[in-house]
Amino acid sequence: MPCLVRMLRFAAIVAAGQLFLSAVALAAQAEGEAASAAQGGLEEIVVTATRREERLQDVPISVVAFDQSKLDEQGVKSIDDLARVSPGFNLQRNGAAYSYNDEFTDVNIRGVDSTAGTSTTGIYIDDTPIQTRHIGFGSINAFPALFDVADVEVLRGPQGTLFGAGAEGGAVRFISPEPDLQKAKGYAKADVAYTEHGAPSYEGGAAFGAPIIEDRLAFRVSVSYRYDGGWVDRVGYTLSPNASVQLPTPVYNGVITEANANYWETTTTRAALKWQVTDTLEVMPSIYYQNLHINDTAAYWVALSNPQDQQYRNGNALTNPDHDPLTLSAVRIKWDLGFASLFSNTSFYDRNQHSNSDYTQYLRATWSSIPCFSAGPPTPPCSVGYQYPNTFPMAGDLGYATFQDDQRNFYQEVRLESKDKNARFVWTGGLFYSHLSENVPENIIDPTLNQEVINHTGGNDSICIPGDPVFQCPGGLIFTGPLQKIVDKQIAVFGETTFSFTDTLKATAGLRLSKIDYTGSDNSTGPFQATAIVASVSGSDRAATPKAVLTWQPDHDNMVYASASKGFRPGGPNFPVGAICDPNLVSLGVKQVPNQYSSDNLWSYEIGAKNGFFDHKLEVDSSLYYIKWNAIQQFIYLSACGEDFTANLGAAKSEGGDIQVLYRPITDLTLAFSAAYTDARLTKTSCTGTLVFDAAADVCSQAGVAPARPIASNGDALLGAPWSFTSSAEYHFPGWGERVPYLRIDYTYSTAQSALLPQHDPNNAVFDNTLPGLVDISNLSARAGVRFSGWDLSLYGNNLTNAHPLAYEIRDLYPFPGPPGTGASQLTPTTDNLYFGRGVRPLTVGALATYRF
Repeated sequence: MPCLVRMLRFAAIVAAGQLFLSAVALAAQAEGEAASAAQGGLEEIVVTATRREERLQDVPISVVAFDQSKLDEQGVKSIDDLARVSPGFNLQRNGAAYSYNDEFTDVNIRGVDSTAGTSTTGIYIDDTPIQTRHIGFGSINAFPALFDVADVEVLRGPQGTLFGAGAEGGAVRFISPEPDLQKAKGYAKADVAYTEHGAPSYEGGAAFGAPIIEDRLAFRVSVSYRYDGGWVDRVGYTLSPNASVQLPTPVYNGVITEANANYWETTTTRAALKWQVTDTLEVMPSIYYQNLHINDTAAYWVALSNPQDQQYRNGNALTNPDHDPLTLSAVRIKWDLGFASLFSNTSFYDRNQHSNSDYTQYLRATWSSIPCFSAGPPTPPCSVGYQYPNTFPMAGDLGYATFQDDQRNFYQEVRLESKDKNARFVWTGGLFYSHLSENVPENIIDPTLNQEVINHTGGNDSICIPGDPVFQCPGGLIFTGPLQKIVDKQIAVFGETTFSFTDTLKATAGLRLSKIDYTGSDNSTGPFQATAIVASVSGSDRAATPKAVLTWQPDHDNMVYASASKGFRPGGPNFPVGAICDPNLVSLGVKQVPNQYSSDNLWSYEIGAKNGFFDHKLEVDSSLYYIKWNAIQQFIYLSACGEDFTANLGAAKSEGGDIQVLYRPITDLTLAFSAAYTDARLTKTSCTGTLVFDAAADVCSQAGVAPARPIASNGDALLGAPWSFTSSAEYHFPGWGERVPYLRIDYTYSTAQSALLPQHDPNNAVFDNTLPGLVDISNLSARAGVRFSGWDLSLYGNNLTNAHPLAYEIRDLYPFPGPPGTGASQLTPTTDNLYFGRGVRPLTVGALATYRF
């Protein structure tokens, strides 16, 4: 009931505000048209957020849209930059954890965030979703490079009716340019930049398309290469005794093993052919290839670094390289049936991501905190556990893990759309089928660890036992998992219709019915796991995701809407964990890992408006939302053994709003401002296994079972900056004829997250209160250039204040929980004091040239 009351208050405030804005706009329209008819207004933006082309101002969804020129103007070169300039869209590079892969990201919209199960945010290339499931630590989302794109759209809020189960919190769509049947078009880009105390970066690419047979056959091809120079050095170190902790402290010894090691290389190629078979039938095959190579992680060792002086260093024994080649092949068919248009999209997504992670320090930290792994009865000192002498690797230590994320996904969608968008009934309906296969193999190799443990324990604790089916480790192979695979098969039917009651009032209703079958397979063994596992788990989900929207649009420039929509994620299989995890499971009240987890879902309620003033010189788009999320799929990390599983735990709510303002007071000046507020928190304390939360005792308990701490507590925040802002100003200097000099300034800012995240709350079972939460992050950039005859030549600077926030920090081992209610921890910095940090690219200056025709 309190939630309903709050929502009604929101509705009343927003409705009153939007009606007021609309009234002001209507009153000012006549005056604005007369006063500014001679001056240019804002350019209208066309989006496909509803699967048909519409003006952004006519779409009752909160959308941020960019075309290629806008991306270039704002210096948006990656998904990280896109998140920075899209308030409410959060992306965090957390590759300092688990797999140490710098490609690893946590992405969410409006605080709907979970690193378990399928992605909460849909990632689309044209009409094909490419997001991953979470399977072990090797599942990593891929994002297309931002070269030669027609548009990028960030859709806030669930898009389950038209975009399916992967868009529970929203969707990010990368839309490719099409061949033109009438004229030749081209785009070229050259970019050179230098990062302070880092390496140069550069990019070159070109796209060209033209008719082969005018009005019948045309092509478009593009190629690009980008090198993002690094700024984190891999270095040597010595160990210095530290009286305040059990472990020594690493000290930089002046040796640079590899300077600026964290560089990226990205290559793309795309080709498309449009064939107008008849006047009513169009066929367009296309293929997109991308190859990303990351040489090493951007995570640095906090103890070795001084970000204030631009000193970013890691002491890894090995680099953490990543290779991610992917190919998306598609055939789109458009057929004009007279009364409607038929669209068909057939696509195949082929990806073979593979990486190596330096596990040298991780394995030593792990072996310092868990009992012995020998197969037979424990002998001293195994019976009481032992401490490895050092978390930090020593000379000659060498351990690493190999990861893969292999995806072979097939998609087929057919949809039928009414043609007349001004008709009283406007409708879309379709069928969707997908067959997704994702396998995440993993091996862990350390040829030095076994002998070191034997030496330390006096020969009583050999990790490797030759001939033993589980504990043999040829060549140091202490874990092998060739099969950690999930196959999803989905079929769905969907439809959406809009009915106009009057010329100004209309209602939209949509529904998607989905059936998803999944099968998970696991085959793994080795002394690191202490168990041989062969498992197969199958399950299915059926879901209905409805949507309803009421829209009032009194004129071309003003619209008010209210919507309710449902988001959904399918369930999936869990795989068993090794026997070494049993003590950790017991501490959580779990007898064994459940063999599957269920679907979760949310409802989102939104009220918004899109208003234009003064003959399109001022546009204001705003919205408020309330999201209620149930049975959340949560990632349960077993810190004692380095494994994990997924469980449906707790509930959450997210409430907030966003506003975008564009204003062109005079022809030569454009101002922009946007802001988003998100308050996303858990509303229920989560206990694992069969334990139930006892609010009076503040513990998870059950008769006959020792009490345990919760996984997450009521009031814990979900990941995301509470406030995020962007602002920009661009001025064109008049009087230069065809040449148009300009100056542009952009500033983005996101506030720190002061509320406790689950992993920072000392009431929880897995927490580390030595780690910070999200901090303030700001970026000031400027660009000066000239545009003429299709050319845009500019000089720019990013991160001009040289801000160096600690955007992410972690260590290998989370603390073991102490007794409930004590706040105590059995693992402190005296056991693992190797902290990894992740920042942002330092001050960067460069020159950019683009040409379009």
